[in-house]
Amino acid sequence: MKKIILAMAMICTLVGTSFAADPCKEKTNEAKKLLAKCKSMEKGSAKYKECANSYKVAKNAAAQACRSGGLDEKGMQDAIAQWEKQVNNCKGKQNKRCASALQQLGHYQFQLEEKLFLDKQAQYEEDVAWCADRDNKPEKCANIDQFPKADHQKSLGYFLEYIDKYPKEDKTPVVLYQAAAVQEASGEDDKAFHLRDRLVRNFPDNGLVPKAWLRIAEYHFMNRKFRDAISAYKKVTGFENLTGKEAALAMYHLAESYYNIAEYETAAVKYYDYIIGADKGKYPNDLRAEAMDFMAASFSDLEGGGVAEAEAFLKDKKVPFKDSVYYRIGMKNKDHDRNEEAVQSFKRLMSINPDYIDAPLADIAMIEILIIQQKFEEAQQHRYVVVKRYDRSSSWYKKNQKYPESVKNAETAIRGAMLDIPQYHHARAAKLTKEGDLEAGKKQYAEAIKAYEAFLKRYAKEPTWDEYKVHINLALVYQEMGQHANAAKMFNWIVDTDTTRYGRRPMGSEALLKKEEAAYNAVLMMDQAREDAKKKKAGDDAVKAYNLPETKAYFAQVDKYMKKYGENKEAAELAYNAAIVHYDAKQYKTAVTVLRELRQKYPNHQYILLISRMLAQSLLESDQLDEALTEFEWLYKQYHDVKATKNDSMAKEIEKAIAAVLFQKAEKAVKNQRYEEGAVAYLALVKRYPLVSFADKAVFEAGVAYENAKQHDKAAETFMILPKSYASSSLTIKGILRAASNYKKGGKPQQAATTFLFITNNFPQDSMAFQAIGFAAQTYDSIPDKKNAAVTFELAYKRYPKHEKTPAFLYSACLSYDEAKMTDEAIRCSKDLVRDYPKSTYALDAAFSIPVAYGNAKKWDLAAQEYHFFIKNYGNDDKEKLIAAYIGAARAYMELKEEEKAVEDYRKTLEAYDKYGLQIKNADPGVPAEAAFFLGEYEYHKMEPIVIKGKEKDKAKVIKQLVEILQKAMSQYSKSATYASEKWTFRATNKMGMLFVTMAAKIREQELNGKKEEEKFAERIGIVQQLPSYYEQARPIFQKNIDLARDQGFYNKDVVEAEEGYIEMYYQGCAVFVEVADAFANSPLPDSAAIVKEYVEYEGAVKEDAIEMAHEDLEAYREELNTRSEGAKQLAIPQCATGIKASAHYGIDNQWTAKLFELLKSLDENNETLNTKIEKFDPSTLFADPSYFKTKARLEQISKSEVMTPEEQINTYRDIIKDAKAENEKLKAELAELKKQMEPAPSTSMGGMDDASMDASEPAPAPAAPAKKASGKKKGKKR
Repeated sequence: MKKIILAMAMICTLVGTSFAADPCKEKTNEAKKLLAKCKSMEKGSAKYKECANSYKVAKNAAAQACRSGGLDEKGMQDAIAQWEKQVNNCKGKQNKRCASALQQLGHYQFQLEEKLFLDKQAQYEEDVAWCADRDNKPEKCANIDQFPKADHQKSLGYFLEYIDKYPKEDKTPVVLYQAAAVQEASGEDDKAFHLRDRLVRNFPDNGLVPKAWLRIAEYHFMNRKFRDAISAYKKVTGFENLTGKEAALAMYHLAESYYNIAEYETAAVKYYDYIIGADKGKYPNDLRAEAMDFMAASFSDLEGGGVAEAEAFLKDKKVPFKDSVYYRIGMKNKDHDRNEEAVQSFKRLMSINPDYIDAPLADIAMIEILIIQQKFEEAQQHRYVVVKRYDRSSSWYKKNQKYPESVKNAETAIRGAMLDIPQYHHARAAKLTKEGDLEAGKKQYAEAIKAYEAFLKRYAKEPTWDEYKVHINLALVYQEMGQHANAAKMFNWIVDTDTTRYGRRPMGSEALLKKEEAAYNAVLMMDQAREDAKKKKAGDDAVKAYNLPETKAYFAQVDKYMKKYGENKEAAELAYNAAIVHYDAKQYKTAVTVLRELRQKYPNHQYILLISRMLAQSLLESDQLDEALTEFEWLYKQYHDVKATKNDSMAKEIEKAIAAVLFQKAEKAVKNQRYEEGAVAYLALVKRYPLVSFADKAVFEAGVAYENAKQHDKAAETFMILPKSYASSSLTIKGILRAASNYKKGGKPQQAATTFLFITNNFPQDSMAFQAIGFAAQTYDSIPDKKNAAVTFELAYKRYPKHEKTPAFLYSACLSYDEAKMTDEAIRCSKDLVRDYPKSTYALDAAFSIPVAYGNAKKWDLAAQEYHFFIKNYGNDDKEKLIAAYIGAARAYMELKEEEKAVEDYRKTLEAYDKYGLQIKNADPGVPAEAAFFLGEYEYHKMEPIVIKGKEKDKAKVIKQLVEILQKAMSQYSKSATYASEKWTFRATNKMGMLFVTMAAKIREQELNGKKEEEKFAERIGIVQQLPSYYEQARPIFQKNIDLARDQGFYNKDVVEAEEGYIEMYYQGCAVFVEVADAFANSPLPDSAAIVKEYVEYEGAVKEDAIEMAHEDLEAYREELNTRSEGAKQLAIPQCATGIKASAHYGIDNQWTAKLFELLKSLDENNETLNTKIEKFDPSTLFADPSYFKTKARLEQISKSEVMTPEEQINTYRDIIKDAKAENEKLKAELAELKKQMEPAPSTSMGGMDDASMDASEPAPAPAAPAKKASGKKKGKKR
C-alpha cells in the first residue's frame, strides 16, 4: 500500500506540474480553513466528528481540483471524446500530431480515472463514518472493509500504445515514466522496472532520468537487492538537476541499504550526511528523526555497542546533537539487550549533557537495566538520583520546562522512582525479617514508610491509582511490622477514599485490593491489635483485656464493617469472631446477643445456617445447654430433612455437636455431684451416637462418674466397655487401668490384678502392656500374695525379654520369691538375671542377693562361696556392696565356726571400708564397727585360757602376754567405737572396760606360790592391792559410754551395761579395801613357841622372859594388824561414798548402787553419804540426733584416714557439705509446713476429693526395684 500511495503521488505530481490551475489553490485553501476549524473543537465531540468528515470531503475535492486542472468530470469526458476522435483519425498514420493526440488522450483518460477513484474514496469515507454509528450492520455496510481501488487500465493502454508507436519521440520519456508509475501503482513492479530501465538507457540525458533511477533504486531496495540499490542511489545523487526531496530520499535509502548489508559504520556516516544536509537546508528534514534513530542503530550494532566508534566519529564534529546520538545508541543497545553497552551510552550522555531533553527516559532505561542485571541496590540509589535530578528546582527542569512532553517524561520518571523506592525498601525489609535479621528489617520498614509518605505528600493534589496502591502497601508494611492499629488506619483510608477521583484504571492493570477486602482486613488488624494488647497489658487474660481501649476499638471496627458491608458473607464470620471475644472475656450473654441480632438482621442471609450454628455454639459455651441443644436439633432438621438445605456432611457435623451438648449436660451433672445421673447420661449418649468421635471419652467419663459415686463395681464394668467396643481408642488402656483401680478400691484385688494383665494379654504391643505387669504384681504384693507377685513380675522376663525395664522387673520377682520364703526360686531367679542380663545394673544386685538368700536359708557354706564370687566378679563395680559382701562372708564363716576365715574377711571389710566407705554417701558405719568389734573379740578370746602361774618370772611373762592381747583387742574395740554406730560403739566401749576387768580377774585368780599361811597371806595382799589400778582404768571407759549416750540421746542395753560396769568399778574398788581389811583382821598370828625359842637361842633370854617377850610381840603384831585393817576400811569409805555420789550424778540406781550403800553402811553407818537420794534417770528426756554424731565421726575418720588421698578427702568433704545444705533446706521446708499446719483453721472447709478422680492419663508408674535388703543388719531405734 505504501508503494502504491507513493507511486500515485508521483503521478499526481507529474500531472499537477503540467496542468496546474487556480481551482486547485482555491479548493486547497478551503480545506485548510476547515482543518483549522476542526482543531479548535473538542476531540471526541459530535461536532468534531461532523467537522472531520467535512474536512475529508473538502480535502478530496482539493485533490481532484489539483489533478484535473480545473476541469470537472464532464469537461474531462469532452476532452477525451475530442482527443479520441483525433486518434481515430490517425489510424495508419504516425506523425507528431498523432503522437501528441494519443498522449493527450491517455492524459485525460488518466485524469478521469483519478476523478472517479477520488469520488469513490470520498463516498467510502462517508460510508465508513455512517456505518460506525450502526450496530446492526445494514446491507450498505456489508463490504465496508473493501477499500476502493483506482482503475487505470484504459489510460495505461493508451500509454503503452504510444510507447510502442513512438519510441523515439520527445514525449516518450514522460510517457514511459507515467506508464511505469501506473504499473507500479497496479502492483506490476517488474514491468514498471523494465520501462524505467528503458528510459534511463534510451534517454540518459532526459530530466526524468534521476527520478527513474530513484524508482529503480527503490525497486532494488524493496526487493532487498541492496548492493544494486546502492549503485542506483549513487546515480541519483550524481545529477545536478535532482531536487532536494529526491536527493533526501536517495541519501536516506542509500544509508539504509548500507545498514542492511551490515556496513554499519558507512551507514552511520551516510545517515550523518543526510542529517547535516537537512540541518543546512540542503534536504528536506522529513526523515531527520528516523535518520537519527538509524544512525544510532548503526553505531549500536557495531561490536561493543558503538559508543567508542561514535565518540571517535563525533570527536571533531561541531554538531549540537551528540547527546541525542548517545541517547539513541543507548536505547538501541537496550532494545537489543546489550545492557552494559546501553549503560555506557547513557553515562556518556549524562557526562556531556545531564540536562538533555530526553534524559529522564535514559534514566528510566538505566533503572530498568540495573533491575535486569539484578543490581537492585544500584537501581535503588539511581531512583534517588532521578528524584533529585528532575525536581522542579533542578537545572534540567529550568532548561526544559518549555517542552511539555519532556516535562511529562521527567514527572513520569520521578513518580515511578518515588513509587519504586518504598517498594524496594518494603521487599528488602520482608526478606531481612524472614532471614532473621530483625533489626535490619526494622530499619528498612522505617525507610519504606518514610518513602511511601513522601510519595503521598508530593502527589497529594495529583490523585491517581498509585495513591490507592501506596496505602495498600503502607497497610502491609504496618502489618508486617506488627503495628496493627496503623495497618487498620491505612485499610480504613482505602475504604473511605473516593476512587472516582482517579478515573478508569488502565486496561491490563494489576488487580488491587477491593474496598470490602480492605474493610475486612481493617477488622483483622484491629483484632490483632487487640490480641497484642491483651498479651502486653493484661497478661494474656481475656477478662482483664475486655475493657482495654484496643478491645473497644476492635468492636468499633467490626461495627463499621457491619454498617457498610453487613450483607457480605464475611459479615457473619466477623460478627462471630466478635462474639468469641465476648465469650473469651466471659461475656457470654453479650456473645449470644450479638449473634441473635445478626440472625435477626439477616433472616434470609445465605449464611443463616452458619450464623445459627455459631449461636448454638455460643449458647453451648455459655452453659445454656438446653437452648444450645434446641438450636442444634433445629439445625439438624435443616441439614437432614429440608430439601433446599439438605447436606449430609453438615448433618453429621450437627449430630456431633448434639452429642457434644449431651456430653456437656452429662458433664454438668457430674460437676454438680449428681454422679449417677451424669454416668447414665454419658451412657445414653453412647447408646444414641455409638460412633461419634468422643463416644469413647463419654464411656470413660461415665466410669469416672460411677467412681466418684463410690460405685466401684459399676465403674469398673463401665471402664471395661472400652476394650470391648472401642479397642483402638487412646482411652482404652487408661480405662482398663481405672477399672483395675476400682476393683482394688472395691476390695477385689485379685480381679484388679487380672484386669491389669488384661492389657498385657490383649494389647501386648501397647506401651502400657509392660507396665501393667508391674501394676498387677504390685497389686498381688499388696494383698500380700508374694508368690503371685513374684510370678507376675517374672512374666515380664518371659513375655518381654528384650524390654529395657525387664531386668528391674525380674529383680523384683527375685526379691518377691525371697520374701515368699521360696529360696530356691529366688536364687534361680537371680541366677537367670545374672546370666541373661550381665550388663544390667540389676545383675550386680541379683548377684549380691544370691548369697543373701543362701544366708536366709542358713546355707552358710554356699553363702560364703557366693559372697566371694560376687567380690571377684562385681567388687570393682559397687564398693558399698563389696564391703557388705566381705562382712557377709565373715558372718557366714562365723556361723560355720571357721573363725580364721571369718577374721580374714573382717579385716578385708575394714580395709575396704577405710578405702571406700568414707566416700560413700549414707554408708552404714555399723559394718566396719561390727568387723572391728569381732576382730577385738577374736583377740579378747585369746585371754580366756591363759592362767597366771609359776614363778614370778613366769608370771611376769604371762602378764606381759595378757597386756599385749589387751592392747590388740583394745585397738580393735577402739576402732569399732570410732565409727559412731549406736549398736557397736557402746558395745565396743563396754568391751574395752571389760578388758581391764578381765585383766583384774586374771590377776586375782593367779596361783599362789607361798607354802605357809603367812606367806600366802602376804602374797594375796600383794595381789589384791594391784586390782584397783585395773578398776580405775576400766571405770572412765564405762563413764565415757554413759556420757556419750547421754550426749547423743541413746539408751539401750549396752548403755545399761555401761552404767552397771561404771558403778561396779566403784564397788570393786571399795570392796578391795574391805577385802584387805578383812585379810588383816583375820590374819593368823605367828607361832609363840617359835618366838620364845628364838629369844632363848639367839638372844640368850631365859625362858620366862622369852615367854613374856613373845607375848608382848604377839600383842603388838595383833595391834598392827588391827591398825592395818582399820586403815584399809578408812580407805574403802571414800571409795564407796564416791560411787554413791556418781550414782546420784548419773541417776543410776542398780544392784551395785545398793551394794555400795550396804557396804558403806557396814563401814560407817553414820556417813552422811548414806542420806543421798538417787533420782533415777528418765531416758525419755533424751534427744537423739544420730546423723550429727555420725557425720562428726565420719569427718574425724576422714581427717585421720591413711588410705584416702588429699583429693579424695577434699571431694568427700565437699559432698558432705552439699548434702548438709540440702538437708538443711529440707528441714526448713518441713518447718514451714509445720508452722502452716499449726495456723488456725479457716471458718469454712471444703471436702477433699477421692483419689479415684485422678486423671486417667496419669497411671501409676512402673514399679521400681524394691529396696535392697541389708545384709543381716538392724538399725538401732532413735530415742
